[in-house]
Amino acid sequence: MKRILITFFLITAAVSSAQTKDPNKLLDAVRQKFNKVNDYKVDASVKLDMSFIKVPDMTAKVYFKKPDKIKVEAEGFAMLPKQGLKFSPAELLKGDFTTLYVRSETINNRKLDVVKAIPNSDSSDVVLSTLWIDAAESVIRKFETTSKKGGTTQIELNYDSFEFGLPSRIKISFSIGDLKLPVNPSNQPNENGDVDKKEKRRKGLPAGASLKGSVTMTYKNYQINKGIPDSFFVEKEKEKKAKIN
Repeated sequence: MKRILITFFLITAAVSSAQTKDPNKLLDAVRQKFNKVNDYKVDASVKLDMSFIKVPDMTAKVYFKKPDKIKVEAEGFAMLPKQGLKFSPAELLKGDFTTLYVRSETINNRKLDVVKAIPNSDSSDVVLSTLWIDAAESVIRKFETTSKKGGTTQIELNYDSFEFGLPSRIKISFSIGDLKLPVNPSNQPNENGDVDKKEKRRKGLPAGASLKGSVTMTYKNYQINKGIPDSFFVEKEKEKKAKIN
């Protein structure tokens, strides 16, 4: 019923919009630009701003090959967010959903089109996604998702070049009702691999507390469509064993 009400509200808002556009055409343009990327290698720097856990700034090399091969080489211990390191419009926009054009907004002197996406499957953890699309450049400027568990994640994207639609900076801000804290060398994980509720209390956080934070990733030295073999993404058995040990 909640999903039906959300859909009804958004359809009403879209119909009443004076400048309704086709949301699928806007999203297809974003996909088509990124589809020019066969593979890339890039240097990434990662900065985490979280009050509940201290993690030093990190650097990594990220390798991608379409449709979804990804490899990350990071220095030392790293809690690297998949949303940023595995950024792809195809990844963000995959799945079966209904799209609705909502309105046009001007942010930082750029005219953006706001599109809502509602998953058609009740099994999806995502309740609603909102995208701010720069139609002039066919890129996503902002992306916000709300999950069934009440968590909200917002992704802001900046670009130095628009040729391939690859961001130069991604900031992920989140607010999660019951965030599973990541394992780090100073904490002992439970059987699920997460820091337990007792550990949350030790950090001054009650179980189920609303936790907020942000992760900023900066990308430099893109090497695009240089050719990366599939074998590069296949871990050797020795490497797997070394990671386990």
